[in-house]
Amino acid sequence: MGLEVTAIVDGRARHRRLVAELESALAGNRERLRVKKRTVSNLFRYEGRAAATARRVDLGRFNQPLAVDLVERTLDVQGLATYEDIVDFVLPYGLAPTITPELKHITVGGAIVGIGIESNSYRYGFVHDALMDADVLLPDGRVVLCSADNEHADLFHGLANSYGTLGYVLRARLRLRPARRYVALQTRAFTSAEDLVGALAAAVDDPSVDYLESLTYAKDRLYLTAGRDTDAAEEVTSVYGSTVFYREVSRPGALTLTTKDYFFRYDPEWFWALPHSSAVDLFRKYAPRRLRHSAFYSRYTDWRSVVEQKLHLGGGGGDDDPMELLIQDWQVPWRHARPLLDFALDTVDLDGSPLMAVPVRVPASAPCYPMTPGELYLNVGSYFYVRRKPGHERFDATRAIDEFCFGHDGIKMLYSTTFLGEEEFGRRYGGAAYAALKEKYDPRRLLPTLFEKAVSAH
Repeated sequence: MGLEVTAIVDGRARHRRLVAELESALAGNRERLRVKKRTVSNLFRYEGRAAATARRVDLGRFNQPLAVDLVERTLDVQGLATYEDIVDFVLPYGLAPTITPELKHITVGGAIVGIGIESNSYRYGFVHDALMDADVLLPDGRVVLCSADNEHADLFHGLANSYGTLGYVLRARLRLRPARRYVALQTRAFTSAEDLVGALAAAVDDPSVDYLESLTYAKDRLYLTAGRDTDAAEEVTSVYGSTVFYREVSRPGALTLTTKDYFFRYDPEWFWALPHSSAVDLFRKYAPRRLRHSAFYSRYTDWRSVVEQKLHLGGGGGDDDPMELLIQDWQVPWRHARPLLDFALDTVDLDGSPLMAVPVRVPASAPCYPMTPGELYLNVGSYFYVRRKPGHERFDATRAIDEFCFGHDGIKMLYSTTFLGEEEFGRRYGGAAYAALKEKYDPRRLLPTLFEKAVSAH
């Protein structure tokens, strides 16, 4: 297909009709708003939150890729489109999002207003760093176009880490990058955090490396996996069937995946959340792919929790439960990379599960997520239950690593629980800039504040 073709399956006219209908339905809104959607939430809170009374606005129809421009390498996409739909839309043309989160059912709007990270974030930054413009539904019912150089440039720059508290992304235009058919992976083993961090830093500057991440199980058991895009493959491994990706890269060796399988390599196991059992092994081997994804596991987990509570069976998580959630992402400047990894290993009883670490470099600092542009950071992610150490209070591990991160010029993502007070939260997450945006775009406080969304029970 020649480069003169600029728009494939163009759905932008339909999008404009949907926007007009939405504006008409919400014109002059003065009620608190809450989004109704069909995708699962990728917010994780250690303990339940009471839902605030609010007007529900159904954005479920804003869920499609709209058009891809093969010349400019850009994508127009609605905010509730999932990354699986996006990849299926653009990959046949040899293109991909600059950053593709690992879970298929993360939405592009959610990744823009959250912080979307991946194993090539040292090259492309976060998801929002590829944003060119967006249609945003404001709480009063207006839909505004924001870009880096129009009258709503402040909103454009303020979307990142706002978590839908300034408005909802209905459409985004994103830069794309070239992609190939496969990703060839090579895993190396290390016996110290110092050696691993040094190898990661060297690989960041290697132009032949396209993806970098590491899994750490213990101070002397660390693995670095480097990937490169390729159109050639002698043998291709599937991440389905009996293959468990994180186990495959927990030993030295080579592995080649299709590009789509690489993008969503952790989705079939929900990272490493599926338990080790013969029943789960049979599920891995024989379950249809329509059931082998993180959204199914999330819905099942929610359903099981509700049933256990209603039947008073006890679902764990109480003061006497030895296991507790540690689902977090922290990042610190590279000079503190090894100390952060060492501190996390000293603090957390991993109980056989790994920590993930990836290098990150952002081209610009977001007002509500301040990082130094151009400086290399290490992100350390934890996505599982950990064993609480004897004599420790609940969630002590989260509190301790938070304190270390903030005390070493770092920042953490807000998709999970944080324990900061409101004043310190404002200092860490651009409180003055956010307050100005809130006053301009939601003066009636029809949406929760960022602190309320991330920390308090509202």
